[in-house]
Amino acid sequence: MVPLPPLAEQKRIAAALDHLDALRAMLREAIALLDDLAQSVFVDMFGDPIVNSRGWPRRKLGKMGTLDRGVSKHRPRNDPALLGGEFPLIQTGDVAGSGGYITSFTSTYSDIGLNQSRIWPAGTLCITIAANIAKAGILTFDACFPDSVVGFTASPAKVEYIRAWLSFLQETLEASASESAQKNINLAVLRGLEIPYPGEDLIRVFSERVKAIEASKGANRTHLAALDELFTSLEQRAFTGMLWNHEATGDAA
Repeated sequence: MVPLPPLAEQKRIAAALDHLDALRAMLREAIALLDDLAQSVFVDMFGDPIVNSRGWPRRKLGKMGTLDRGVSKHRPRNDPALLGGEFPLIQTGDVAGSGGYITSFTSTYSDIGLNQSRIWPAGTLCITIAANIAKAGILTFDACFPDSVVGFTASPAKVEYIRAWLSFLQETLEASASESAQKNINLAVLRGLEIPYPGEDLIRVFSERVKAIEASKGANRTHLAALDELFTSLEQRAFTGMLWNHEATGDAA
């Protein structure tokens, strides 16, 4: 059984942990506010994307860049021979949970898996067309994905603009998706979507503003990760008695 420190020491440790936890909560709130800011910037620059309130000319998504399905020719898709190599494999769940930017992966293809698929470059916008409909995330590394995901490639600014536009339309597209064994939307529907097109210059300005927001979010996430690590370390040391035993040893020295 770990002996408890004096009451005053317990209060000091609890106060330190409470302070760290409050800082973590503030950073989480700041990150959430920055998420909202990106959408606010879009509306401020371009108006309501659902009704095209500014009356921008429209272009079909298929004309804004290249749009193709991922490739997974082999059946069954989960054949162990396909998996476990060095090539990142992105699934619909990875896209849906990406928060707009795909920064990690949990599955990989082997050489055999790669041979029946293809690699998409970093900067590709991944769009889900099955299970999670029209969820989107930009690849931050080269990766493969199956035919339940569509890849959109264009200039970085256009990719960013389309990602933001889809974030407003996702629920509408999901509601209109056909239902068979599961909801899905086909490539022809995506290619035919009409996108408000404000012109290259405004799209570039928007992209730069989003980059600045993402840089701030990245800095906050780095600080949050450091605080999470510190909080966990202090909590563990306090729970095991190492924190006050170490300090007592230091005081005695």
